[in-house]
Formats: sequence, C-alpha cells, structure tokens
Amino acid sequence: MDTARFLLTALLIAAALANSVVGDYGVEVRVREGGRAVLPCRGSSAGTNGAIAWKHRGEPIGQDPRYHPDRSASSLIITRVRPTDSGPWSCSQHAPPVNLVVLEPPRAPYLLIDSRRLDPGNLFVPVKENSKLSVECVVEGGSPAPGLHWLLVPPPGSTSPPGLNQQESAPAATQGFTRSVASIPRVLRDHHNSTVACIVTHQTLPAPLNASILLDVQFTPSFAITRVPGFGIPLREGIPVSLKCDVDSNPPSLPVWQKDDGAPPVEQSNDGFLNFTSLKREHNGWYKCTTRHLLSTYSSIGYFLNVRYGDGEMNPGDIEVGGSTEAATGSGNAVEVSVGGAVQLECGGNERGCWGRVSTSGQVSPLGQGAPLSIHSVLYQQAGHYRCYAPEPDRLNAWRTHNVHLKVTGVPMVLARNLSKVAEVGDAISLLAEYCASPSATKVLWILPTARVIAPGTTLWGITAHNITNGNWTNCHKALLTVDRVGKEHEGEFSLLVWSGRGIGQTTIRLNVTGNGDTSAGRGMASSSALLVAVIAIARIC
Repeated sequence: MDTARFLLTALLIAAALANSVVGDYGVEVRVREGGRAVLPCRGSSAGTNGAIAWKHRGEPIGQDPRYHPDRSASSLIITRVRPTDSGPWSCSQHAPPVNLVVLEPPRAPYLLIDSRRLDPGNLFVPVKENSKLSVECVVEGGSPAPGLHWLLVPPPGSTSPPGLNQQESAPAATQGFTRSVASIPRVLRDHHNSTVACIVTHQTLPAPLNASILLDVQFTPSFAITRVPGFGIPLREGIPVSLKCDVDSNPPSLPVWQKDDGAPPVEQSNDGFLNFTSLKREHNGWYKCTTRHLLSTYSSIGYFLNVRYGDGEMNPGDIEVGGSTEAATGSGNAVEVSVGGAVQLECGGNERGCWGRVSTSGQVSPLGQGAPLSIHSVLYQQAGHYRCYAPEPDRLNAWRTHNVHLKVTGVPMVLARNLSKVAEVGDAISLLAEYCASPSATKVLWILPTARVIAPGTTLWGITAHNITNGNWTNCHKALLTVDRVGKEHEGEFSLLVWSGRGIGQTTIRLNVTGNGDTSAGRGMASSSALLVAVIAIARIC
C-alpha cells in the first residue's frame, strides 16, 4: 500500500516538474486555476526524524482541506488551486523555495488613444497627415503577465511605409493590467487604410488575442492637371481640347475649374474634365482647378491656355530661353492659397526643374530640385515669388525659367515672441507682437488689462501704442506697445486684436508685476472681459 502510494505521488511530482522551471532560487510550478499542484520539498530531512513544516509567503499554512502533505514523498499536494495560492512556498529552513504560479488567462485587449478607450465596433480611426500617433494596448488579468506585440499591416497591394511599429516602451504590468505603447512618429498618406494591431500571447491561450484599428489618414488636396493633346503640342483654333483635373485628398473632394477666377466658358463634368469641342480664341486665359476640402478652399497652380489663331503665331508666352533670370512679358503664374492649406507649384510641365525663391532684392535662394514643389500648411511668410529652372529638351546648355507668384490669404495670424513678461513696479516695458493678414487689416487694437482699448498711434494713461511698421515678410507687420511706468494696475493680459474681411486674429501677452504697490481692485475681471470690450469697440469703430 505504501509502495503504491509512493509511486503515485512520484508520478504526480514528475508531471508537476514537467510543467515547472528550475531556477537559481528554487523551483517554479505552474498550474491552471482549479487544477492540482504538487510542490516538491527538496533537500529536507524527509524520511528521517526531521519534521516538514510548510509555509506560504513565510507564514505557516493553516488547516485547509485542499492541502494534502505527503511526508513519504516530501511534497505538498494542493487541490482546486486558487489565485491566492500563488507565491513562494517553503518546507524547511534548508530546502529551496518553491514558487507556485497559478495560470490565469488574460482578458481581451483594448486600445487607447489620448487616454480614451476606443470603441471596438468602430475600426476606423481618423488621424491627420504629418501628425504623431500613439496607441496604447491594455490587457486586464493574466498570470503570469501576457506578452504584447505590435503589428502594422499595410493595405493590400502596397509596401510598408516608413516609420512603422515604433515601440516606446516594453510591456509593463501594474495593478493587474499589462500595458504597451507603440507610435508612428509621423503619419503619412501612405499609412491610409493600414492596420495597427496589438497581439496578446499567453500559455493558457489556444490562439493569440488581438485588438486592431484601421488608419483613416486625412490629408489636404494635391492636384494633377493633364491635357489632351499633351503639353508641348501647339493648340490651334478649332481643334478639340480636354483638360483633366485629378484631386487626391481624404476625405475626397470634387474638382471645380475656374477661368480668370470666374466660371469656365464650357461645361465641366463632375469627374474633373473640362472639354472644348472646338477651341476658340476667346478661350485664351488662366485656368485653375479648385476644391473645397473640410473647412478650406484649395487651388492648383494656374495654367495658361494659349490658342494659336490667324497666321499661327503664338501669343506672348511664358517660356524664356537662355537662362535669363528675368521673366518674359506675360510669363509666370499667379497662385492663391488659403493660410494653413497646401499647394503644388508645377515647373511648366517639366519634371527636372530646380526651384528657388526670389527675394525682393532679386536674389534666388535654392529650394531643391524636382517637380512639383509641394508646400504644406502654408504660412503667410511663404508668400512671394518662386522660380523654376528647367532644361530645354531640344537645345544643349539652354534653360527656360518658369515664374510663380504665390499669394496667401485668410484669417489674420497674430503672434508674440514672448507670451509672458515680468517687470517691477516703476519699470518701463515694451510689448511687441507681429501679424500677417491678406486681405489687409482694417482695424488693429490693443486691449489692456484694465479693459481699456487703445489704437496704434495713440498715447493714453502713460501707455503708447506705436504706429504699425512693416514686418520682414509680405503682408506682415509689427505692433509695439510701451508702458512708461509699470504699476500694479498693469498686471494681467495685454491682447492685440487684428480685424480683416476674413475674420479676427488675436494674441495675448501676460505681464506679471513684482514689487510694492497697491493692487487694483477688479483686475481679475478685467482680463476676462477684455475680449468682450474689444468686440464692442470694433463694432462701434467699424
């Protein structure tokens, strides 16, 4: 009887050791919740007069019908294992500890973006082009902690775009949760329709768990204009001509043709075609493709449709041979784009051009080669003249220039280099702000912490709002405000408001006053009501 019992216990120990790991500090036994665990007692005095006293986490075990000490095999059998049974076990002072790991399967993972839990039923996640995307994967439960792995799968038929699968930190388990964060430092339009997946592995799982999202990358429109017959073929009066505009954007937007900022002379289709069944001389002019995307209007580069008629001589064109830096009469395109939008500047249909920006003094600063020249998130400071140098295909050492004037319009943009300043009572200070506006500003006002309004070119209450001066860029200006002697009543927010036909722009400079002085009552209300006073003042003046 004792021999049979010993053999049975030995078999249980062997089975337990098959699911155990021997380390430097003892044995680790792993068992599923509700199963049976056999904890061996190695190096003890079993079989002699020595006693075995099992302890769990350093405390003697109590009476529990699930605990079955087997002195003949120097082991402890635990039935119906619970999560509370996990941890170190010891049988004697000289025996190595046994670590019991109760295997618990993890729950299904979920994803967080900006600390917000994503709806598992909505796979599409909108993200803007050129922004950074960070995704956190969270798994509850799991013992030992599950493994978290990241995958980024490109859409079918495409290759993996750059900057994928950037893991910021290794999986970390805290308070029953395992977390891992992965990021894409710069989201590109090539990431559109890619899948980001968090894969969860654990020894209790028959198959890995996963949570995934589908990237819906929103990007501003880019334009591609084609022509039949192709560019470079002379257009004579009476022939059929077709212009085609393709707009690449997300969400998708429809192309709309314009001629000289008005409606085109022929009907256009919804798919971007502008078809001339018989070209006429009055069709001469500047054409551009526009589109309405989200909250802005975007425009392609202007294209001059040049019709040959009469003796077949061309009208004055925009091609100049020989490498001169001066544009020919009538040359150059005018492109208008809203601030914050995007634009592509074409090099007259040539893909080998080199771009430069022309300063007011006529100097050209190189921008690089390749066409088109793409400018995203356009600023007022990027308005001005651009020039492309392209090789003549039929003449060696001959170049032609293509000039583009970029005009930026929109809501006034106002900024201050220092958003906060510190001054002592009695000091004299200067506050400087800059603004850019096209169309030009119709009204500029300073709003004081006392809720008073002062216009440029005015001196009141020891404060001077100086006349507006030109800035360093086209359509940009500087506004200067000086305080002769700072007092406690000047502590608070100084705001510059700029009004144009497109809206109002504002920047605020916070002044902190130190030193002795009487605190002006009601100063706290002044800053909060300043903007309301400014709007009332503008309504009265304008």
